[in-house]
Amino acid sequence: MPTPRLALTVLAASLIGGTGQGAEPQPKLYVDCRGAPSASPTVILEAGAFGGAADWDLVLDDLAKGGRVCAYDRGGTGRSPPRAGGEDVASVARELAATLDGLGETGPVILVGHSNGALYAETFAAMWPERVAGLVYVNGVGDDDADDPVLVGELKRERRLSDLAVALARLDLAPAVAQMVTGPSGLPAEAAARKRAALSDPSSLRAARDEDRAIIPGLAVARALGGSPPQIPTVAIFGGPDPDSPTYRRWRLAEAAPAKRARAGWVLEAVGATHTSFLGRDRAYVTAAVDWLRSIAQANGQHKDDNHD
Repeated sequence: MPTPRLALTVLAASLIGGTGQGAEPQPKLYVDCRGAPSASPTVILEAGAFGGAADWDLVLDDLAKGGRVCAYDRGGTGRSPPRAGGEDVASVARELAATLDGLGETGPVILVGHSNGALYAETFAAMWPERVAGLVYVNGVGDDDADDPVLVGELKRERRLSDLAVALARLDLAPAVAQMVTGPSGLPAEAAARKRAALSDPSSLRAARDEDRAIIPGLAVARALGGSPPQIPTVAIFGGPDPDSPTYRRWRLAEAAPAKRARAGWVLEAVGATHTSFLGRDRAYVTAAVDWLRSIAQANGQHKDDNHD
């Protein structure tokens, strides 16, 4: 039997080996890009579980004032066609790489990941650190969660809820639930309609559920790849309505860890925030984080023009 360290090394090597040129072609995904190219790297927004580009609508408008920013629907969810690969985190990272190639974004970008989307951003950064100018983890799931059984238990509970979402779709109850979820989101009408459509579509819900099932195994994958690279400037944003609860304190330690390990890191805590308020009411935290990373990238010479050499 190989040692755990050797097993992780072999796993990481196999994952990286399948990500180079000549990988299987990926379908063209739905992407919402706003803002004009500028001296700053493009910002890429990665949604959480059962989310997509529509979730970022307000943030897209805010960040577009400083340069180009894009959000997208992952394969099989929202307006995107089914993905060519699997739902594991490495496959999603490859899907993102192919999408960036299609957009002409072959140089460093700033990745912003919300919730489970942070694990996809972490995995992408671990696989291609040279393509990442900065990282923002917003109430993010990451490989540090694997060290706390309580947090793993929380992720298991989320997985059961994702199974319930698909079961409700079989009973034709998904549209009613979608309306309940989207109603208080504060999204503009067009974005809210897109989100309701995604949450009402059985095939989109199944794809999102399958992604969610791959999150806990994905913690080990991200760790095998080395986790969040400390050389990449990193911001951790988190908050909750009950900052004194034991579970919140556990999340806070895990969520702050990547920024604390980074050579240039910033930890932003918003007491009283909710899991999704950073996409709406509290989105100024995301803007502040991205502005900081944009300034670092420009100081380091990671300009937009460098992305298209």
